[in-house]
Amino acid sequence: MLVALLSDIHDHTTNLLLALHTAQEQGCSHLLFLGDMAEASTFRTLRDEWPHPIDLVFGNNEYEIKSFARMAAQWPQTTLHGAHADIVLDSRRIYFCHLPWQATQAASSGQYDAVFYGHTHTPEVLCAGGTLLANPGEVYGRRNPPTIGVYDTATNSIRIIPI
Repeated sequence: MLVALLSDIHDHTTNLLLALHTAQEQGCSHLLFLGDMAEASTFRTLRDEWPHPIDLVFGNNEYEIKSFARMAAQWPQTTLHGAHADIVLDSRRIYFCHLPWQATQAASSGQYDAVFYGHTHTPEVLCAGGTLLANPGEVYGRRNPPTIGVYDTATNSIRIIPI
């Protein structure tokens, strides 16, 4: 299974649409959002334009948390986890969050195949013991060129792709 990894949209809807298009071109059938969407209108765009399941966590720049929760409850393929998530996709145990220190701590535990995070706006792929630890970079495109990650559950690997 190919999984799109998006982080740090900060309401840049144009880049969000490009990111979703790129993820679909890559063959992704699931999306993990790693925080900092910002406003509910951006969440609505994400949900309206992505036809597959979405799991998401909050970042430190979510301004309408109650609206996000109401909206997620209306979309059966969307799961809002809060500050972090521990899920299984295609037999891979995955942890994701927004903050790097939480991700590093989870990766160090040895409990996960892959750990993903955002916040720094910088793409990064590391290995912590036997755990893949990665940041897909930012969709926003202000600090760094906009990128997404494509995680392959079959190989437990990630590719960083410019949008």
